Amino acid sequence: MAVWSPTGTGGVHVDEVLTNISLGWPQLGLVGEVLFPAVPVAKQSNKYNVFGREGWLPEQDYRAPGTVANEIPGLKLSKDTYYAQEHSLQIPVTDEERENVDSPLAPDRDGTELVTAKIIMGREKAMYNFVSTAANYASGHSLTLSGTSQWSDFTNSDPIAAVRGAIRTVHSKIFMEPNLMVLPYSVYSILQDHPKLLARIQYAQKALITSDLMSELFGIERIIVPGVGIGSGNPGQTMTVSYLWGKDVIIAWVPPRAGQKIPAFGYEFVWGYGGRNQVVDRWREDPRKSDLIRCSRRYDLKMVGVDNTGLAVAGYIFKAAVA
Repeated sequence: MAVWSPTGTGGVHVDEVLTNISLGWPQLGLVGEVLFPAVPVAKQSNKYNVFGREGWLPEQDYRAPGTVANEIPGLKLSKDTYYAQEHSLQIPVTDEERENVDSPLAPDRDGTELVTAKIIMGREKAMYNFVSTAANYASGHSLTLSGTSQWSDFTNSDPIAAVRGAIRTVHSKIFMEPNLMVLPYSVYSILQDHPKLLARIQYAQKALITSDLMSELFGIERIIVPGVGIGSGNPGQTMTVSYLWGKDVIIAWVPPRAGQKIPAFGYEFVWGYGGRNQVVDRWREDPRKSDLIRCSRRYDLKMVGVDNTGLAVAGYIFKAAVA
């Protein structure tokens, strides 16, 4: 009978199988690369082109016979920079654990999925902290709802009018309508019963307002409903859990194709590992009678659709959309 043995003789080995498991880990209930598309970069730190408005400036384009065409400058290079910080976590898989399972690959897979989940959750939390800060948006691109203006007030609020107004605000700055809404579950589940939305579909066959139907009502191409939870507290003690994305609603312009010269609400600048955005490596530590499995990702989250003060204009945020 063939005996499975861990790879390595003390050296670190990028494990192709475990890397594939990590890259294939389901990201259900997360926003992730949907809101901040990944842009591969060749260097860990560098400058990048911020969304520029030079393309809207008219130029003198008349050319007389025999003369040289008027030469114009390219888009201005932003002074902003990125730094793709490495984020890594590792977990031991002991010989005892491996000997006590039916399938020898299960501990490696389970360990890979756990460190992957925590790396991705760390990125999701950093993303939420970034985009939920109203101070990161240009003047007029954020609104904190309260009282009767909150969408949980079915009598007085009008979420459709509010979102359409936000869309017009973004369009007036980038001349493109935002095409993505981040609608947290705690807001989405309330809007499903909002009379203003129900009135719009009263003659439709669908009795339940889905995210696809909401996208039609709001006039936004895509709605993503993050419902992932996050815990706080110390290991071994009582844990407090809540929705990571809370009650803030974000609309944004996300391009169909990511690139350093393509306008967008935000990008994740990823300094990859040989063509992969994240990798899993594994090595043996005989004194511990364990294999160590590590997941790593190097990235920086940046809002790139900004005005000349560095504040976001390619997006809009509703703070505290519901009570």
